Amino acid sequence: MKQRTLKVLNGIIEDKEVDLEQSDREFANMIRPKQLTGKYSYEIKYDQGFEQNCIMLGKLINQPVKTLTTKEYFTLIGYYNAQNKR
Repeated sequence: MKQRTLKVLNGIIEDKEVDLEQSDREFANMIRPKQLTGKYSYEIKYDQGFEQNCIMLGKLINQPVKTLTTKEYFTLIGYYNAQNKR
């Protein structure tokens, strides 16, 4: 990333077009996508985390957590976190 940035800055200083295709390809090859299929996919872990949050937060209120609006849900998470800091 540093080398790519230096190429861009030198191109600006020298007022010439810089070819960044190779740098972009090398940088893109370093990024590993999340696994979206299979038994241990990112989506399944996300869903399990949400279900665990619903169970935990359900102990704080007298209504199903899944019926809350997004704003209410995240406010409840903030409240829970603030209570646990003490």
